[in-house]
Amino acid sequence: MDYRNTYTIEGGIVNLPYAFIQSFYTDKPPQYQTIPSSRLGTVTYWPGQTVTGIYEMQNSSKIVLTHRNVQDLSSTAEAYDYVVCAIPYSTLREVDIKPRFSNRKMQAILEYNYTNSQKTFFLCKERFWEQDTDYGRMVGGFSRTDLPIQYIFYPGDHLLCPDLSSCPPHEPGVLTASYNYHMNATRVGNMKENLRFEYIKESVEEVHGLPGGFLDSIVADHKTVVWDNEPYNRGAFAESLPGQKQLFAYEILKPEFNQRIFFAGEHLSTKHAWMQGALYTGMNAANQLACSFHNYSFFI
Repeated sequence: MDYRNTYTIEGGIVNLPYAFIQSFYTDKPPQYQTIPSSRLGTVTYWPGQTVTGIYEMQNSSKIVLTHRNVQDLSSTAEAYDYVVCAIPYSTLREVDIKPRFSNRKMQAILEYNYTNSQKTFFLCKERFWEQDTDYGRMVGGFSRTDLPIQYIFYPGDHLLCPDLSSCPPHEPGVLTASYNYHMNATRVGNMKENLRFEYIKESVEEVHGLPGGFLDSIVADHKTVVWDNEPYNRGAFAESLPGQKQLFAYEILKPEFNQRIFFAGEHLSTKHAWMQGALYTGMNAANQLACSFHNYSFFI
């Protein structure tokens, strides 16, 4: 595991998908100012599709992907010169792959361990945790508990404020009221929504030494994500069991189908559970693809 040199995106992680969307809607994306538009190509975005098959065409260098529309269940097949596969193993194991990838990679797809996680966010009308009281004075950081909610994370944006008057605790903020893993995530995550909300709220009150019902007038809204229940994830992040990293780490990074399909994703990286790990592997896959393409073009 490598958790050194981890970074955040200035202005929030929401700027990452925004950057992709902005590049879709302009012929001259600002990210590629030094590349002529004629060399950028085009992007076709197909939302609402789930990949059902990955095939290598016989007597051809093409890769065929089949995918199903999640609304009307119609199926489509498309042929590609190259593919970057970033599907997590938790769902890739359901995709039909012919011919099979290497034996070791297929073993990893079938066996690699994933753990569940649950996050519940509270949109609070004021930041009670930052107030100058016995239950406050928390700007950034987290509380680790022995309760099923496990962790409470406090937003750190006010750490950058020059003085208290510019970032008062009376302004709204989003509190990560519960962040837990493994069985705690499954048990808390599968409570009925209203009971889960009440339980987490009462747990936060207990951790901060607040009277019962204190947060009733402060929490304006809430949102819970349980990664085991997310249809395209069905697991929060890869967490290798003893021996799995040594067994699979090299093999899962290798391209398949005669250097025509490359792989990316958090599960391939050393930074499990971090989006940064996924980004690193994406850049690596892009570089591998470019190198393979240039080598292939050189010899034809």
